Formats: sequence, C-alpha cells, structure tokens
Amino acid sequence: MTWIYETNEDNSARYALGQIFNPSGKTLLCFGINPSTACPECLDSTIRKVINISKYNGYENWIMLNVYPQRSTNPDNMHTECNEDLMNANLYYISSITQAYSNCDVLLAYGNLISKREYLKACLDKIISLLRDEQHKKVKIIKLTKANNPIHPLYQSNSSALIDYTV
Repeated sequence: MTWIYETNEDNSARYALGQIFNPSGKTLLCFGINPSTACPECLDSTIRKVINISKYNGYENWIMLNVYPQRSTNPDNMHTECNEDLMNANLYYISSITQAYSNCDVLLAYGNLISKREYLKACLDKIISLLRDEQHKKVKIIKLTKANNPIHPLYQSNSSALIDYTV
C-alpha cells in the first residue's frame, strides 16, 4: 500500500490524500469543498467514511481531493477571494493523479458548501472540465441535497451506492 499525500510547503493547503493498494485497480476520486487537518497519520471522520463507501462500491483505491485546497476546519474561514496560485496547483495535482490512476471514477461530495464562497463554483467548473470533458471520467454522487448539490458523505451510510450523475 502506498500513501498519496500532497500539500504545499507550509501545509496550509492539501491537494491530495489517498491510499493506493493496486496502482492499476479501480480508484475513487472524491471531491469535497476544502480539506481540514486529515493526514496519513490522522484520518478524520470524512476520510474514514469515504474509505468505507469506496470499498462498498468495489474500489480498491481512494483519493480525497477538493474543489479548493486551502486547509480550514471551518469553511467560514476560507479565503474570501480565490488564490489563483493555489487553484492552479490544485488543477496540476488533479491532472497528475488522473493520469497516474487512469482507471478512476469521480465522486462529487461537497454538499451545500459550494455556495460558501462565490469563487467555488468557478473552481468546480474548471475541475469538471478537466475531468469530464478532457479526460472523460465518469461522475458519480451518493444523492442530492434539497438544494440539488451532491451530498457530503459524512452522515451517509457506509453502504451508500454511488449513482451516475450529469453535471
């Protein structure tokens, strides 16, 4: 097993966190809004839920990515304006990961937090364009919130089935 763990120099941003058990195996890329403090030595509840849901749905590997890479335990403390350098680095890591693990599907799991900052939808559009339009990745969700956003996995069942989704 290999850990994927990509952060910036001062650890104020996390680009990727995941486990690869079989590099050619089926991989689930899960997109939240922004990372908190989880790392390989200290997984949080959201990461543990993503692991369980990915296993239930037949994925050998999982990688947690985010619409915006700034670490913040409280989304209210996210940047008020998009840091383009962080976002460009995020897109670089997403592209690198999808090329390295081509047998992957995308799980959108950001919930209603997508509305927390105006720039988040533009960041998501760039990511979706990269994943779906350029790399033809399948996009999945667990279910939608009442506001029609892909639900966050934390309070979902470990046996939640993933369904195809058109953005």
